[in-house]
Amino acid sequence: MAGDTLFLIAQQKLGDGNRWREIKKPDGTPYTDADASNLQVGQEMCIPNATFAPAVAGPTIMPYDEIQAENAAHNGTVIDARHNRTYPGLANEAIERCAVTLDAVGAYVEFTVPRSANSIVVRYAIADSADGTGLTAPIGLYINGAKQPDLIFTSKYSWIYGTYPFNNNPSDIRPHHFYDEANRLTPQMFAGNKVRFQVEPNSTAPWYTIDLIDFEQVAPASEMPGGYLSLTTDFGADPSGVQDSTAAFQNALDASSSQNRGLWIPPGEYKISTWLQVRDNVTLKGAGIWYSKIHFVAQTGNNAGLIGASTTGAPAQNVNFSDFAIWGEVTGRVDNDQLNGIGGAYSNSTFTNLWIEHTKCGMWLDGPLDHLTISNVRIRNQNADGINFHKQVTNSTVTQSFFRNTGDDALAMWNEGGGGFNTFSFNRVEIPVLANGIAIYGGESNIVTDNYVADQQAEGGGIHIGNRFPGSRPISGTTVISRNVIVRAGSQDYYNGWNFGTGALWFYALDADMTGVINVEDNQIIDSNYEAIHFIGNAAANVTLNRNQIVGAGTYAMEIRCAGAVTISNTTAIGLGHGGILNCRTDFAITDGGGNGSWTTQPPVCPDPYPTPIYVSVASSEPEQLSAVPINK
Repeated sequence: MAGDTLFLIAQQKLGDGNRWREIKKPDGTPYTDADASNLQVGQEMCIPNATFAPAVAGPTIMPYDEIQAENAAHNGTVIDARHNRTYPGLANEAIERCAVTLDAVGAYVEFTVPRSANSIVVRYAIADSADGTGLTAPIGLYINGAKQPDLIFTSKYSWIYGTYPFNNNPSDIRPHHFYDEANRLTPQMFAGNKVRFQVEPNSTAPWYTIDLIDFEQVAPASEMPGGYLSLTTDFGADPSGVQDSTAAFQNALDASSSQNRGLWIPPGEYKISTWLQVRDNVTLKGAGIWYSKIHFVAQTGNNAGLIGASTTGAPAQNVNFSDFAIWGEVTGRVDNDQLNGIGGAYSNSTFTNLWIEHTKCGMWLDGPLDHLTISNVRIRNQNADGINFHKQVTNSTVTQSFFRNTGDDALAMWNEGGGGFNTFSFNRVEIPVLANGIAIYGGESNIVTDNYVADQQAEGGGIHIGNRFPGSRPISGTTVISRNVIVRAGSQDYYNGWNFGTGALWFYALDADMTGVINVEDNQIIDSNYEAIHFIGNAAANVTLNRNQIVGAGTYAMEIRCAGAVTISNTTAIGLGHGGILNCRTDFAITDGGGNGSWTTQPPVCPDPYPTPIYVSVASSEPEQLSAVPINK
């Protein structure tokens, strides 16, 4: 339609806007950057076929366009780990396993804006300082050739070392968690405009690696609703971020609860030095995630987060958070420290349109709690989990949300003491550096559906179901894993010393046999780092696989290292590095329900040593002639 760009057409036709350069003119010649945003109604073009089309998974509306640096114009060096995914590594931790490194004055990456935008988020890495406290360095920013104020990059919140739970000592082993992000509101930009990051004479880092950029059209700041209390006018909080506003903010939250009135966070940054206690009937609303920011400045102890619990210790009831950001200053992981963006327990409550960065966990929620709905949140650059439903959480949901660069599970249900009937749906997970994209640790009748999980790194897989961790009640009822897309997931497990890979979708019956019904339906498991599906532990039964697609796996479609049983129907597999099934057990039964192709009928193998992954291309680049892409509506 009018206003379409090649990026938007590739997003629609190929499932990835970054593939727009694969679209060709009718004579087979490529489109230039200038052509990409200058399309005419009725124009014909050639769009490549692929042997599969990624399912629609993740949030139903992407509020920003994510563009990879390797697909932009640049004169830097592409780092590429698509064919060697041994963790850790700077290229491995880039989304899609590729990025661009700039290491000389004049080196640049230049992105083409795909549609109107007035903000940027850039994902980057720079070298760490010698003492591990972090290096800070500027990089030049240009919009359509006009110099903007430099962006400031830092390694303060990235680069951790050693074994779990890690440290900031550069002399220790296995550096990882290299990337962070910088964001800025910009002058208005339009499709076809150019945004350049360039190494300047004052750029003091020895190198800059650019992974991607997000372009977003941010709405103006909202106005205070009628009847609300104001954090600044009524309670004297300082929106400049200079004076400590902890006491003012706590007084305001208490008044919101006692008066049952909404509390407004005007645009600004609010410096907070310890927990903020949230009691019943609090509605906390900001002017928007780009405008109203709560800044927790503590780096240690139990000193950060909006903590939900009433004076009786029961969950806070009827709490509603919306339209603000939470920023922390956490640079290391101490598991006993409560330094989370949101913590405690909330029942019959909603959290929507929030942005959380640089806390230990985005949200660590300790039940009992019931009926909490979390939607449209962005949680990025954490030292531990994105969101964890911990201890007797029931009937609660995370949906339409975005997670990137978490230091542990992006989304987890740790059903310690019980819990269940929870749902993770329509979420986008990128780069969980440790553990899993999405994990269910015990519990009853939980659902994981319509999520997109990509580029998981170490000690886990894309989606995980396990009977494990202290106090977890075993999987029971009917657990549903459906319509998810898992891309480039699965990893080596250093903790257990396994000499084999962990699957992109994996089941671990560690502390108890897995006997609850588990239905795995209509998922796509794409380009897995090792095996696509993995069973391990004691015994796992009552698992049904139906209508799934395995498209590329470094080793096998399925790996079996426990007793149990699975029924497989209409589940196809192509592009397998080493074959169909690795089975080192004689006490695991596979029922072939038909429609699977040959991978389930091939004799299983149990190789020693474990093979090195082989990554097989599964896409075709032959163009298909289309008569008039529909841009004339």
